[in-house]
Amino acid sequence: MAGLKAVSTSNSSPADRLRQGHALQQQGKVTEAGAIYSEVLEQDPRNAPALHLMGVLAIQTGQLQPGVDLIRQSLAILPGFAPAHDNLGKGLERLGRKDEALASFGRVIALAPGHAEGYANRGRVLEGLGRFEEALRDFDKALSLKGEPELSLNRGTVLLQLGRFEEALTAFDKAIAMGLTHPIGRFNRGVVLTALGRIEDALVAYDDAIAHHPDHPDAYVNRGLLLEGLNHPEDALASFDQAIAINPDQVEAYLNRGMTLAALGRNSEACAAYDALLVRWPEHAEAYNNRGAVQKSLGAPEKALADFQRAIALKAGDPNLRENRGGTLQGLGRFDAALEDYDAALALDPQSERAAFSKATLLLLQGRLAEGWPLYEKRPRRFAVPALEAGKAWREPQTDLTGKTVLAYDEQGLGDAIQFVRFAAQIEKRGGKAIVMVRPLLVALLENLKPDVEIVPYSDEPPAHDLHAALNSLPYLLNVGDAVGAASPYLSADPARIAKWKTVIGDKSTRIGVVWQGKTGGYNDDERSFPLAALAPLAAVPGVRLISLQKGEGEEQLAELPKTMTVETLGADFDTGADAFLDTAAAMEPLDLIVTCDTAIAHLAGALGKPCWVALKQAPEWRWQLGRDDSPWYAQMKLFRQTARGDWDSVFTAMAQALAQRTS
Repeated sequence: MAGLKAVSTSNSSPADRLRQGHALQQQGKVTEAGAIYSEVLEQDPRNAPALHLMGVLAIQTGQLQPGVDLIRQSLAILPGFAPAHDNLGKGLERLGRKDEALASFGRVIALAPGHAEGYANRGRVLEGLGRFEEALRDFDKALSLKGEPELSLNRGTVLLQLGRFEEALTAFDKAIAMGLTHPIGRFNRGVVLTALGRIEDALVAYDDAIAHHPDHPDAYVNRGLLLEGLNHPEDALASFDQAIAINPDQVEAYLNRGMTLAALGRNSEACAAYDALLVRWPEHAEAYNNRGAVQKSLGAPEKALADFQRAIALKAGDPNLRENRGGTLQGLGRFDAALEDYDAALALDPQSERAAFSKATLLLLQGRLAEGWPLYEKRPRRFAVPALEAGKAWREPQTDLTGKTVLAYDEQGLGDAIQFVRFAAQIEKRGGKAIVMVRPLLVALLENLKPDVEIVPYSDEPPAHDLHAALNSLPYLLNVGDAVGAASPYLSADPARIAKWKTVIGDKSTRIGVVWQGKTGGYNDDERSFPLAALAPLAAVPGVRLISLQKGEGEEQLAELPKTMTVETLGADFDTGADAFLDTAAAMEPLDLIVTCDTAIAHLAGALGKPCWVALKQAPEWRWQLGRDDSPWYAQMKLFRQTARGDWDSVFTAMAQALAQRTS
């Protein structure tokens, strides 16, 4: 071995000198040990034990290939020496020559069948090669020969890889009971318990791992993930922060910290977390992707676009990155480029439901309804529906409905249910019988559907039927193409409630019902709402009364209006029952006009046949399409669009001008 020289000559036997050298090597005195081995080899270059020990010393000091060569020389002289085969295998394993290492450990086992470490070492290499069943057999054999906690740990790790979680848990428990000091045992208990769905127990396991090994950053990361899933985001953040404090290179902690902050709506902090990550790992594609999503939420689509482009440059084969960039491009009105990204995502992963749904929304937005409906079938379901028999699912558009009962159910937002329930009537026209199953809060509103269709609430025992389909699937299944209009009105309000609200509202002036905010955090929430004060130009039109139909979120803005602006309210008991929109529908009857943002109220007004003006953001949700001031869905609706992102002033200036003409 280079740099090691003989320093003295001894009258001791070579075997005694080698024992002395080996003792020094075990004490970490490698220079002195190497000098002794060299001295012995100068006297006898074919001394196999000396060649073996010199090779082990070389491997120990990082000189892997010279060490392997020396051990091979020793084995050429003394081929039946099992410890040399064992150390040769370890050297080959460190060199990455795993197949050769396997052969060496196999030779150890052949020469010394009772040698537990031979089985353990071969099992470790087999595990690294993904040959888990073979590795498990070797660890089992090693354990039968030598009951060491590390062997039980190895056995559990392989069982974990095989998905045999209960057995893995038993192995880890046994290793800990045997006095295991390695932190991976307690850590892996948490991994196994998580895989078994025993989340609370897994959390206890990670706490136990941290109690015994407080400097184990991975335990803090996994603990944080569990806390986030248990809806304890602040505690999760503390765990991620602790992981970073222990190991500033713990990339998963930075990444999950950013994701938790984003989930909390603390987008500026999330952005800063990803900034910190990218300073340390400037080519981390997922961090760019996640920061892009945060930038989009912060209303900075151009910055988001730059982040998505960087992520794609780093990880071009990820279809989700192309879909994310496509969504940003679509929001910026760059529709051709967005479509290219969606198609690229689908080329990378033809089964990608995200990319298919995103492409569907773009096609529908562009008015290409017949092309869009099939892909729209890949939409995410917004809430769970009762279990229905899979064999009765209606999947094919050309299905003959004659004499069949079709159960159509709602699975999207309230506005979707109001918008799509119109298609139930077409089932009747095609010879079938329609039953519409909806959330209980919608039953009273929709049971006045025209023409008459049976409306029932969700139930674990739905009514008898031959086929079932989601309401939003009906345009595809019925082959409606562009023919999405309906006879207006197709819903009606309760007469008694209409009489009540006519009295409350009166008949003076031009009465305009207004809604300015959709549910925050909901689908399509970003930028669709406008501040109530933006309606000031309408309030200034002579002879106009603004009457609030807003419920819940957004009502607090009524207390913050300019002194020159008045918006009337309908009292604390307005629409306070368990049913959705019954008072709202009735209150619309005496109103002259409804002005709203993109929310369920727009669909309700349209279904009731009421004149309705909808204020839309520059890149609207797909159903409002592009470049038109009318709607194919509702005959009495007029659309007012932003011409620049975030510009509500021009929308309501134009609306006020149209209102002045209407009331003059």
